[in-house]
Amino acid sequence: MGAIPDDERTAMSQTAVPPPEDGADADVAALFKEGFRHHAAGVALVCAATPDGPVGATLSSVASVSAAPPLLSFSMARTSATGAAVLAADAVTVYLLRADQAALAHSFAVRGADRFSAEQGWRHREGSDLPVLTDAAARFTGRLSVVVPAGASWLALMEVDEIELGTGGAPLVHHDRAYWAPGPLDA
Repeated sequence: MGAIPDDERTAMSQTAVPPPEDGADADVAALFKEGFRHHAAGVALVCAATPDGPVGATLSSVASVSAAPPLLSFSMARTSATGAAVLAADAVTVYLLRADQAALAHSFAVRGADRFSAEQGWRHREGSDLPVLTDAAARFTGRLSVVVPAGASWLALMEVDEIELGTGGAPLVHHDRAYWAPGPLDA
């Protein structure tokens, strides 16, 4: 399949989603959310150090963008104080979680829950204000190179400077408002 010519791409972007009619915004948003409840996605923590201490959030929007150079993307709600703090940070760390870390993911998804505790596997490292999760499936640290408003969210592109692979295992997946551990399928 060949590349889409610019004039067709422009036409597609202008007509792919019709403008909502009066009062239809809520209906479209509800349908959109319901549709994505049928889509399973990996679970990650996105964390950063701030002058007020470390912050972090559970996200299922992390995606690989490029291996050379290493780039990843994620989105966070524009109404989130944690999101604003992460996006303003000099460095950001993304942890990919395993299925046995569902409780940790839950704690970073709930307001006021315990975060960054030694019991959760966090360790302080010398010279850094951001604790390190020593037992994630993978850790990516870098800086945000592009942040754009995207509807009610921010879309962030992160240049990865440091990668650490952890212990393998079943990935943690979020699907239909619950955490799951996928299993292999017989073909």
